[in-house]
Amino acid sequence: MTNDPETPIGGERISFQPTVWTQILRARDGSETTAVAALGHLVDLYWKPVYFHIRRQGYNIEDAKDLTQQFFARIMEPNALKNVDPAKGKFRTFLLASVRHFLCDEYDKRNALKRTPTLDFEEAQPQYQEGSTFERDWATIVLDRAFAKLREQTPREARVLEAQRTGKTSYRELAEELGATEANIKVMAHRAKKRLRAIILQDLRETVSTEKDAEEELNALFRAFSA
Repeated sequence: MTNDPETPIGGERISFQPTVWTQILRARDGSETTAVAALGHLVDLYWKPVYFHIRRQGYNIEDAKDLTQQFFARIMEPNALKNVDPAKGKFRTFLLASVRHFLCDEYDKRNALKRTPTLDFEEAQPQYQEGSTFERDWATIVLDRAFAKLREQTPREARVLEAQRTGKTSYRELAEELGATEANIKVMAHRAKKRLRAIILQDLRETVSTEKDAEEELNALFRAFSA
């Protein structure tokens, strides 16, 4: 994805609904029977950022895949989330700290068994760009997922917004391609930005407890691309 701090920031608020994060907190308190499904959603969102983070520590592809699987298997275990507390920070912060502790534990275990981890720092490059971070990987995944949903919902608007982001196609060219006027293309671009923002916020709401936190996560997403 391109580094574009002008990604949509407008749009209407949507009332905050019970989320996967709510289910996670209930699971922590032993009162949620759908914890596995809730955790599965978070695994889907965070698997790649965790995997890329592990790769950047120098592990090769296969070791990184195995460690990522082991990490999330551990997260799915009973009482694994007993220390999760929204008051202590975002779930993403908790997750990254957990990954770091997990890697330290695994390193100690392997050394105890005389198994040196396979490290290849030249091979272990992030997928999206050199110098990436866990935050940027997370933001990229969220944005990629949002664009995929936008393409499913309104493919014409998604085409306009993607063309606008890349800057490779003019409004005049888009108008000819889509059989519309340039004025209509501008309207599509405006609607696409609002719709994309709404999609992103809906995804972010799954991992926070309040609408304010969701807005803060949206700002964090923008900062990740501008850093």
